[in-house]
Amino acid sequence: MTEEQVKQDIEELVRRLESSPFSSSDIREAGQLLVGAQAHSQSYRMAVTFTDSKFPQVRMLGLAMIEALAPYFEPAKGFLAGAKDAAKVLENGNMPMVEAKPNAPDYSAIGEVIKMWLRQSRQNLKGGSR
Repeated sequence: MTEEQVKQDIEELVRRLESSPFSSSDIREAGQLLVGAQAHSQSYRMAVTFTDSKFPQVRMLGLAMIEALAPYFEPAKGFLAGAKDAAKVLENGNMPMVEAKPNAPDYSAIGEVIKMWLRQSRQNLKGGSR
């Protein structure tokens, strides 16, 4: 099969997903087959393009491809994690709280002050004993 034939077959698959209903298991299987038939980077670019479609089944194909890529391709793993977080936000109806610094004094500088005080004390002791 030539590269042009493969491209035409993929375009036909997308056209069918846009116009006819398919089961989610069939869409998932198609995504896995597409990932297995080409390089991970090429599959990832294609999947991201599909996830931006206005057609839900094409988006599902893209997510199925990303899900199939995630164990082997780090960008897909990150994309999938972001999609899952976004789904949680939409499901809960609110944004997760970002941890803020507690309203307590910052004691991190105390160690530095103690070090300076000890240094000055040692210098005073050495200077007085001469």
